[in-house]
Amino acid sequence: MNAIRIENWEKYSRREVLANYKSLRHVRDNRLYFLYLIFDADTCVYVGVTSNIFWRVIKHKDKCSADSVIYFQEYQDKEEVLKLEKYYIRMLKPKFNSRYCQPDQLELFKD
Repeated sequence: MNAIRIENWEKYSRREVLANYKSLRHVRDNRLYFLYLIFDADTCVYVGVTSNIFWRVIKHKDKCSADSVIYFQEYQDKEEVLKLEKYYIRMLKPKFNSRYCQPDQLELFKD
């Protein structure tokens, strides 16, 4: 996995995320941010950030099958989590991410 350490991350199936985070379905102003990685057959297919992991996994039905594994961590600092998202996209080059994968692309943050 390109020397990326995710052993300490939360690890769930799609069904487990929806069951365990069902309480977020009515939350509009969550002050926590989730950095998440979706793996399918041991390959990272998507990296993202959301303040509501429940709704984001619902919307990712095309990227997240029943066999997918979702790793995530919670953060309070939005700027920090967005920088980490950029880092993981560059390292893992997931097939469903286009942001930060092109060398000439505009970026949200400077290195």
